[in-house]
Amino acid sequence: MLTIEVPEANAVVRVARTQEDMNEVSTWLHQRRYQVLGLDIETNGLDPWWVGFRCRTVQIADEHEAFVIVVDGDELMETEAADAIDFHGAWVAHFAEKDISFAHRGLVTSFGESPIRLGAEFPHVVDSQVPLAMFDPRTVSSRKGIDVRIPRLKGLKDNSARLLGPALVRAEERLHARFREIAPKGHRAKDAVLSYGFRHISTDDEAYLVYGGLDAIYGLRLFNLCRHQLEQQGRWARCKAALVEQWMLDQASLPGMQIDAEYAIWLQQQFAELLKSNAELLARYGIGDKGAGPAVGHAFKSRGVDSPVWKKVRQPDGSTVEKESWDKVAMAELSAYHNPAWPEHANEAVRELARTISSTRRAGKFKIAYVDPMVRAVAMGDGAMHPSTRAIGTVTTRMSAQKTESAGPVQQLPKKDTRVRATVRACRGHVLVTADFEQGEPYTMAALSGDLDYLRDLQAPIPELGKPDINSRIATLVYGDAYDPRQGKDAGTPHYHMRQNAKAGWLLCCYGGGAAKLEATLKMNMPQGIHVPDGETTLALWHNAYPVFWRYADQMNQYAAVPLDSGHVVPLWDRFGVADDGSVFLRQDRPSRKGLNAATQGSQADLLKLAMHRLNHGGWAWAFRFALHDELMLEVPEWMAEHARQALEEAMTITYRGVTIRCDAVIEGRTWMPQPKEFSPELPDELEDEE
Repeated sequence: MLTIEVPEANAVVRVARTQEDMNEVSTWLHQRRYQVLGLDIETNGLDPWWVGFRCRTVQIADEHEAFVIVVDGDELMETEAADAIDFHGAWVAHFAEKDISFAHRGLVTSFGESPIRLGAEFPHVVDSQVPLAMFDPRTVSSRKGIDVRIPRLKGLKDNSARLLGPALVRAEERLHARFREIAPKGHRAKDAVLSYGFRHISTDDEAYLVYGGLDAIYGLRLFNLCRHQLEQQGRWARCKAALVEQWMLDQASLPGMQIDAEYAIWLQQQFAELLKSNAELLARYGIGDKGAGPAVGHAFKSRGVDSPVWKKVRQPDGSTVEKESWDKVAMAELSAYHNPAWPEHANEAVRELARTISSTRRAGKFKIAYVDPMVRAVAMGDGAMHPSTRAIGTVTTRMSAQKTESAGPVQQLPKKDTRVRATVRACRGHVLVTADFEQGEPYTMAALSGDLDYLRDLQAPIPELGKPDINSRIATLVYGDAYDPRQGKDAGTPHYHMRQNAKAGWLLCCYGGGAAKLEATLKMNMPQGIHVPDGETTLALWHNAYPVFWRYADQMNQYAAVPLDSGHVVPLWDRFGVADDGSVFLRQDRPSRKGLNAATQGSQADLLKLAMHRLNHGGWAWAFRFALHDELMLEVPEWMAEHARQALEEAMTITYRGVTIRCDAVIEGRTWMPQPKEFSPELPDELEDEE
């Protein structure tokens, strides 16, 4: 057995190539059977769901010693490596979902099974990114609205270099240098050289072996460092629960979300034809086929039409100026454009152009971001999307889905334009069962704030409707008698726009928006003659109606970090700055604008995860397929559908701080949403109600 000393990492890397070598590995594993060990797998660089994927090496490690098991097409060694993974009960890997899928797809035990203990209530492979996200929430913070120096990358290399030393990063640099040496012409661009290198580098190459061994060692070291810190803070119990949540998501990614290939290809063609048709009109105005760019503004300006939307734009010197915006809000308003001084055909030309631009932008997004990856998954892989979902993907602890080779941004799939979701299907003889919280955000806010007036208005029926509708109550506060609740959900009516504007404006203010943005939101698509109060007046109306609610929001904004009932802590980064030496400091001169957002989204994420735990304890983890922000999906045999629906509804009906948050569990059938028989070029209003 080859042994490589790595002094700079205080580590030893041993290389196992034969069955005799594996006897030593088995002894080593047996001696550490009660420890958590590191796991890492190197592959030929292909997505595990693509044809031609294979594992090249499997690395297992404690904090100072690693074994690199060379498999690379050797069936005997593949089995030996699979048995080793199956034998040991507790592994850790950074972004474990990748290594779980690598092992599941590329290795088979001597019993003909996956080496991953699927269906176990507690994780077989835990993810070190989860405790890292809790230990250092800067690694899951976006750059939006905060000092751009606060967010950090979440990868193993960056964090090991910062917290554990540079040895792993240096090993990676040496490996990439070897890749550049062996890559032929045509494969020397950054991404191409990595892809070529992982496929072709010799498994005898010391740079490759050291890198693989240190990956497993440093993943375990990072996990143990974060674990120790969280134990000291009294937060390890919550982290263990989060590790179970990530384990459920990682297992769900293995069967993935099956695609109806015939329908997906048809939908792709329909969007392509719509874009081609729209491009002819856009070309007459000098606008490109994406419906974007400076030509959009020039086209409207040439007809004497100004944009109804102005936005502040930051200049290189740090100052801001207001400029016309031709965004989706502007297009929505221009779609209803009317100028009494113009003949009707001129008005219609403006409306047609705005509608075409909106249609092009949305159809292009749907095709490129959603449908194209589905068709690619059918053509190159196993016919399913396999999303990579983080249990703690944002600073508020909400889940997030990363785009992969075999899945687009699945957490952004539109709800109301059901055509895209209709591509997802169940296996033959199975059905999909889904549930989402009914008005999850408003009820969570009511529970957190303790505002009984707000809770009453959430629950009390509106006389004209005979049922509750908080958005209609808020719209009435804004527009008064001009708003008719009976028409509030009738698309195309002024009352529909009033309700949507009030809902959007309310959430805008809840999540940090100011009076100016509120006023612009409330005026969208409003016909002449409808009185719209200014932003400051509207805020005063809302604050008077729900004083306890807004006092709670103000209280949250005074915090530096919002503690959630679950034990998670959400930093309010807009209150922090970064000094010249890189240290982060709390600004004392201003409150946050994100406090209510942190409390609400963090708490709602916890409630969804509680439902996941209930399903796990109830034995439903095998059926779990996907989690959205307020929605869970199961896939079960058709005969089990009603039982699954009841179990899902029970899991997602939660009483929180005395407020019951309910759900609507539905047996969707073979496809996630009904598939249309014909394609309509009209796209549903983006602001359509999500309840």
